[in-house]
Amino acid sequence: MCDELSKRFPPEDVKKRVIAAVLALYRHDRELLDIGANERSITHKLAEHLQREFPYWHVDCEYNRRGHDTKRLNTNSQCRHNDLEAKTVIPDIIVHRRGTKQNLIVIEVKKAGGQEETEDIEKLERFTRPEGCYRYRYGLFLSLDSNGADKLELYQAGKCAEAWTDELCNALKVFGYGG
Repeated sequence: MCDELSKRFPPEDVKKRVIAAVLALYRHDRELLDIGANERSITHKLAEHLQREFPYWHVDCEYNRRGHDTKRLNTNSQCRHNDLEAKTVIPDIIVHRRGTKQNLIVIEVKKAGGQEETEDIEKLERFTRPEGCYRYRYGLFLSLDSNGADKLELYQAGKCAEAWTDELCNALKVFGYGG
């Protein structure tokens, strides 16, 4: 499945679409960042913009289901549905096909200067592991503030694969955001 998704959605295509969605967020919903709105409000609007970029996929916020079960990440790499040591997890945004194992992107978003990002990074690493339960093809960590993006990183195969921060910041500068 991952190889098929890689062919249809190479990283460069995903980057282009995600940056377009973030630009739309700044263009249409910047006041949410300016007033310090709750992260959920910001991710909801970003998900709406992502839906336009991924029209044949489901884009969901805080989606905590795996079929009929609660989405959990185990402390080891094995996937066990009734593991009492597994931690319930709720990704900020996912791009997937509900009811299938087609998991394209998992996204964690933080407001710049906000909470520690360590836990979000660990979630992205675990969600993108090829031997894991969910096997998201791509994980993204996005840190935003009212003046522009602070960080955009791509996670693949359980690790940070590349930083897209410069590309996003350059795109935002074209529209007058950031220094």
